[in-house]
Amino acid sequence: MSHDLRFALRRLSRTPGFTAAAVLCLGLGIGANTAIFTVINAVLLRPLPYDEPERLVGVWEANRIRGSERNVISPANYLDWTAGSTVFGGMAAVHDISASLTGGGEPEEVPVQRATASLFQVLGLRPALGRTLSVEDDMPGGAEVAVLSHGLWERRYDADPGIVGKPIHLDGSTVTVVGVMPPETESIGREPRPDIWIPMRLDPAEDYRETSGRILQAVARLGPGVTIARAQAEMATMAARLAAEHPNYNTHWSVNLVPLSEQTIGQVRRPLELLGGVVLLVLLIACGNVANLQLAQATARRREIAVHAALGASRLDLGRRLLAESVLVAAAGGALGVLLAWWCTDALATLASTSVPRMNEVSVDAGALAFTLVISLAAGIGFGLVPALHASRGDLHGDLKDGGRGYSSRGGRTRGILVGAQVASSLVLLVGAGLLLKSFARLNDVNLGFNPDKVLTARVTLGGERYEDEARQVGFFEELLDRVENLPGVRAVGAINWLPLSGLRSATRMTIEGEPPTRPGEEPAADVRAVDPGFFAALEIPVIRGRTIEPGDRAGVPRSVVVNQSFVARYLVGRDPLGRRIHMEWGDTLVGTVVGVVGDIKHTGVDSAASPTVYWALPQFPHNFMTLVIRTADDPTRLANGVVAQVRALDADQPVSDLKSYDEWLGGAVARRRFSLLLLGGFAALALALTSIGLYGITAYGVVQRVREFGIRLALGASQRDVLWEVLRQAMVVVGAGIAAGLLGAVALSRLVSSLLFEVSPTDPAVFVTIAVLLLAVGTIAGLIPARRATRVDPMVAIRSE
Repeated sequence: MSHDLRFALRRLSRTPGFTAAAVLCLGLGIGANTAIFTVINAVLLRPLPYDEPERLVGVWEANRIRGSERNVISPANYLDWTAGSTVFGGMAAVHDISASLTGGGEPEEVPVQRATASLFQVLGLRPALGRTLSVEDDMPGGAEVAVLSHGLWERRYDADPGIVGKPIHLDGSTVTVVGVMPPETESIGREPRPDIWIPMRLDPAEDYRETSGRILQAVARLGPGVTIARAQAEMATMAARLAAEHPNYNTHWSVNLVPLSEQTIGQVRRPLELLGGVVLLVLLIACGNVANLQLAQATARRREIAVHAALGASRLDLGRRLLAESVLVAAAGGALGVLLAWWCTDALATLASTSVPRMNEVSVDAGALAFTLVISLAAGIGFGLVPALHASRGDLHGDLKDGGRGYSSRGGRTRGILVGAQVASSLVLLVGAGLLLKSFARLNDVNLGFNPDKVLTARVTLGGERYEDEARQVGFFEELLDRVENLPGVRAVGAINWLPLSGLRSATRMTIEGEPPTRPGEEPAADVRAVDPGFFAALEIPVIRGRTIEPGDRAGVPRSVVVNQSFVARYLVGRDPLGRRIHMEWGDTLVGTVVGVVGDIKHTGVDSAASPTVYWALPQFPHNFMTLVIRTADDPTRLANGVVAQVRALDADQPVSDLKSYDEWLGGAVARRRFSLLLLGGFAALALALTSIGLYGITAYGVVQRVREFGIRLALGASQRDVLWEVLRQAMVVVGAGIAAGLLGAVALSRLVSSLLFEVSPTDPAVFVTIAVLLLAVGTIAGLIPARRATRVDPMVAIRSE
C-alpha cells in the first residue's frame, strides 16, 4: 500500500490540471456537507443543554374548539397540576416580561423572566456564582432577589466576581443579586434569552381564574420510568376534572405534553433534514465529476496499465493503485472542504441566528472533523471504484497493439450515465429552489394590510412604582407621541401595545350583545389591542366603516372599540356591527361599543390568516408598554436619536428598545423561509455548475478521442454541420435522459418541500418547465463549445498524426 501511495503521489503531481480540478470539485462537495452536518449536529442531534433532556416536556393547554394545540397556561391550572400530578419529578413555569435596568450605565430594557423557584431544578441548571432562586424567594412576601445571565454580568457589570449580594435597580426597585448563570444558559420561553430571573411568587390562596388569563409557559420533568403517553393520560384526566369543576373557565381546555427537544427544534427539523439531503446530492454530483475525470485518465492510460499487467500486475494490483489515487484526491478535497466549512459555518450562524434555534452552539468541532474524514474516505472509494473496475477489465492485447491511439468507446457509456445522473440531480435541486423562489416572491407580494415603508418603531415599557398609576401611564405616552409628532421629518405617529409581526399577541373571550348565548367555553374569542388615535393613520390601515379611535375616547366616558373585517366575518356576518356592544373578560369585565371597522392586517406572520381583532383606546384600556410607529418622509432610522432624546426628556431613566425600521421586522418574519431559499438556491447553483463542467468535460474528451474519425469524415466530404450535430446529439441524449429522470425525482422532492411553500403548488408546471428548459440550454452550451472545436479539425493533420 505504501508503494501504491507513493506511485499515486508521483502520478498526481504529473497531472496538476486533473488533480486541481478533482480536489476543487470534492472540496466544494465535502465542504458543503461538513458545514450542513455541523449545523444539523448542533441543532438536531446534540442533546439539549439540560440534565437528562429526554425526560423534559413542555406543558401546554390545548383547545380543540379554537384549534390551539400549544396555548400558554393558566396560573390557576398550573397550581392545581403541581398539587395533583404524580407523573412528574418536578414542574416549573415562567412568564416573560421586559424591565428597565438602571444604574451603572445607560438605562437599558432587558428581557426578564419571572420564574418559579423549581425552574432551575427541573432543567438541571446550576449557577456559575452564588445560587439560584429558592423556595423562600418564591413565596409571597419573599426578598427581592435576582439571578443574572452570564452575558449581562459581563456586559454591564464587567464580570465583577463580587456581584453576588450587591443591589441592582430594576424598574425603579432595588433587588439583590443572588447568583450568576454560566455562559449560554438556556431557559424555556420566548426569545431572546432572559438576562435576569426573578421570583414569580404565585399565591395558592389567590383565585387566578378571576384575576388572570392564560399567560404562563411551563416545563416538567417526567418521573423515573414514566412515559409521555402515561403522563399525557393522567394530565388529560386532570384537565377533564378541572373542566367539570370550573366550566366557565376550563370547558374544552385540555393539556398537551410536547417533548422539549421537539418544542425547541420542531419547526426547523424538516428544512434542515431537507438541506442535509441536498448537500448529499451535491457531493454525489462532485463525485460523479471526479469519477468521469478518473475514467478519462484511465482510458488515456490504457497502454500504461496494459504494460503493468503484462509485467505481472494482477487486476487487484491495478485496481488498488487507482483507488490509492482516488483516496489521495479525496483526502486533499476533504482538507479543502474543512477550510470551506469553517468559513461557511460562520456565515450560516450569522444568516440563521434569528431563524434557527441553537445556532450559537454551531462550530466545526471534533465530530465535524470525524464526519469529514469518513465522508472523504467514502467519496474516494466511491468514485474510485468505477475507473478501477474499468481499468482492471482491459483488453491487454488490444491496448498494447493500439498504443493508446485512436478512439476507444471503453468507459464512454459509464461516463454518459454519470453525467446523466448529475443532470437529473441538478434538475431536482433546481426545481426545489425554483419552488421556494416562487413561494418567496408570493410571500413578498402579500398584502400586509398596512404600509411598512419608511416606518420607525420604538418600544417603551414603563415600570416601577412611579408608573403603577394608569393615568400616569397614559399621560406619559400621550405626551411622548405629541413630542415625536413635532420632530422634523415625521409625517404621522401612533402607538400599539403588540406590534404587528413582532411575534407577540394577546387574546381573550368575549360576548356580543344581541347574539344568541353560547355554551361555556364556546364564547367568541378575539385578539385584543390597545392603540392611540394616530395608529391606523400612521400604518395606513384602511377604514372600512365608521370611524377609528379618536382623542375623545378617554377614561370616564363610554368605551369605544374598533373591530377588523375578520371579526365581522366570523361573528357578525350579514349584520351591522356599528353600535354593537362587546363585553370582554379582562380582569373586570370591560364593555365597549363598536364605532368602526378597519381592514385586516397580518399580525402573527406574513403567511398567516388574519384573526378577529378588537382595538381599544389606550386611555380606556391602559398598558404600561407601547410601541410607537413613526411614519417618516425619508430614511426612518435617521429619527432614532431624536426619538430617544424625547423619551429621555420625559424620563432620564427610561430605556427605548426595538428601535428599528419596520423593514427589519418584515425581514425577521420571513427569515426562516429566506434561509431555506438561500441555501437550497446556492447548492442548486453549485450543482448546476458542477454538472455543466462534467458535461463539457465528457463531450470535450469524446472529441479528443475521435479526432482521427472526424478528420476522415471531413476528408470524405462530411460537412462541418454534420460533425457539429453528431457531437451535439450525443451530448443532448445524455442531457435529455437526465432531464427525464430528474423530472420524476423532482416530483418526489416536491412533496418534501410542500410544507415550506406559500401559495405555490408542489408540482407547479411553470417551475418544472422553466428548469427543464434551463438545463437543456446549459447542456446545449456545454456541448456546443467542444462540438464547434470538432468542426475545426484539419483532416490532413488528423490523419497524418495516426
